Amino acid sequence: MRVLRNGMALSVAILAVSALQPQTSQGQSAVPAPSQNDTTQNNNTDKTSHRAKDFIKEAAQGNLTEIALSELAQSKAMNSDVKQLAQMMISDHQQCNQKLQAIAEAHGLPFNQSLDWMNQHEVNRLQKTPEGDFEKDYVKIMLKDHVKAIKCFQSAANEIKETDVQEFAQNSLPTLRKHLQHAEEAARAVGLDDSTVTSIVKDVPTGGTN
Repeated sequence: MRVLRNGMALSVAILAVSALQPQTSQGQSAVPAPSQNDTTQNNNTDKTSHRAKDFIKEAAQGNLTEIALSELAQSKAMNSDVKQLAQMMISDHQQCNQKLQAIAEAHGLPFNQSLDWMNQHEVNRLQKTPEGDFEKDYVKIMLKDHVKAIKCFQSAANEIKETDVQEFAQNSLPTLRKHLQHAEEAARAVGLDDSTVTSIVKDVPTGGTN
């Protein structure tokens, strides 16, 4: 009788557990199907070219780096031209990053809001710069970064096939050129010699995307 009672108890327990599991019409446990949003996001990611993905990642890091460097300049610089340049960088690159994040999300791509090791190292280096050298170092970084950025964005505008990414790159170029112009003015305002400025900006691409 003890064995029988144990057997009956086990059968009841199995039936109770089975009753709690969702069943399909064929009597099998139901597996939740992926949502439409998940499926769309995966499809978008698969369709996005590696070239576009790399550009979005590089542009995002560029925005975050310029913001971090310029926040330092806002707090440490004394020259009014440098402070104005820094405020422009913070405001414009924040707006740029918001647009870029929307594009990344439309393509189902992750969007990192923190600096990678290399760019964080650059921010740390500037932070440790002696007060007397800080403004010159900051404007030199701005000059170099924006020459590099203009090359990157112009190449993306010419080569990337995704229309939204291509238009973003194209529409950002005038702002980047404006930044470079103001960085040149700030560089001269803090006493950076013309030969140094010219040597940095000599390779900047001319206007247009061809």
